[in-house]
Amino acid sequence: MALLERVRPISLPISWLDRRTMLGILLAALAGAVVLSLTRPPTVVPVLVAGGDLPAGTPLSELDISVRDVSSSVGLVEGNTVGELADWTLRVPLAAGEPISPSLLVPPQVGDSPDALALSLDRSHAVQGNLSQGDLVDVLLTRPSSFDEAPVTELVAAGVYILDVSVGESGFDADRVDVVLAVDRDLAAELANARESGTIDLVRVAP
Repeated sequence: MALLERVRPISLPISWLDRRTMLGILLAALAGAVVLSLTRPPTVVPVLVAGGDLPAGTPLSELDISVRDVSSSVGLVEGNTVGELADWTLRVPLAAGEPISPSLLVPPQVGDSPDALALSLDRSHAVQGNLSQGDLVDVLLTRPSSFDEAPVTELVAAGVYILDVSVGESGFDADRVDVVLAVDRDLAAELANARESGTIDLVRVAP
């Protein structure tokens, strides 16, 4: 009996058991996450591609447009349908299967203005350079005052589409903004005359 009395069951602290249980749960969860990440299919994004040989100058809604799933849509047009791009056209023809990128698309505003005219303006007359390709601008002309007349500002053109913008960064060009506008022949002549007649200001039109 004395021997039995000296042999007592060993008791472990409850906190030690809790730590072992929690560690086991965490390891099991980590292993599950690793297995899930290895077996989960990669994320894909739908993009628009040419369903057949596509001509330039025809609205996308009238063309054979298909959808392809890709792992990265950088530089491509996302979506399952043409949606808001229905009236946009292609700058150049595309072969069947080629992806459609934004740089290949022409907005409907340019359809009636196939030409381009460049203006070089001071930042203070070009929204401080806060312009981007695709913006619409109103073009104002302020004629210089004469001896008996005050300066007069008039609207030369409304809602002109910006094809490209370049903002000076240093040196003599730091305060200049070069803007390329989509125009037709008549508007090109008006803007060229305005450039020689006074001061031109661009007003960015709110979307």
